[in-house]
Amino acid sequence: MDTELDIAARELEAAKIAEAQAQAARLDAERKVLALVGSKDEGSEMHRGNCYKVVVTGVVNRTVDQAALNAVRARLSAEIFDKAFRYKGEVVTAGLKYLRDNEPELYAIAAEAVTAKPGKASITVEGIELRRAA
Repeated sequence: MDTELDIAARELEAAKIAEAQAQAARLDAERKVLALVGSKDEGSEMHRGNCYKVVVTGVVNRTVDQAALNAVRARLSAEIFDKAFRYKGEVVTAGLKYLRDNEPELYAIAAEAVTAKPGKASITVEGIELRRAA
């Protein structure tokens, strides 16, 4: 007999399958649109049909090689460097937890610059076989 947890897990499993199918259908539809109208490397273009207006925006993702950035920084003026690059502070979780657990006075200082908020819980569902007593 199914428990409430079994029922909820089955619903979650079915929803994840439907979500994956919907995502695959959306990606296929996007490929069809791009095959018809194309895409600029960067920037947006508008296209009109009889029933729909479609805007396709090309995106270029840029990342920074920190070692190369340190070498480049010395060769650019501070003004030019600041126009092209932004400092992005990010938490080193293991280090912050170390301070919390081992050096609370230093953690209190570091924590002034950190906002912590709960994230979305992850749920994994796996079917199990019922074992019958022999």
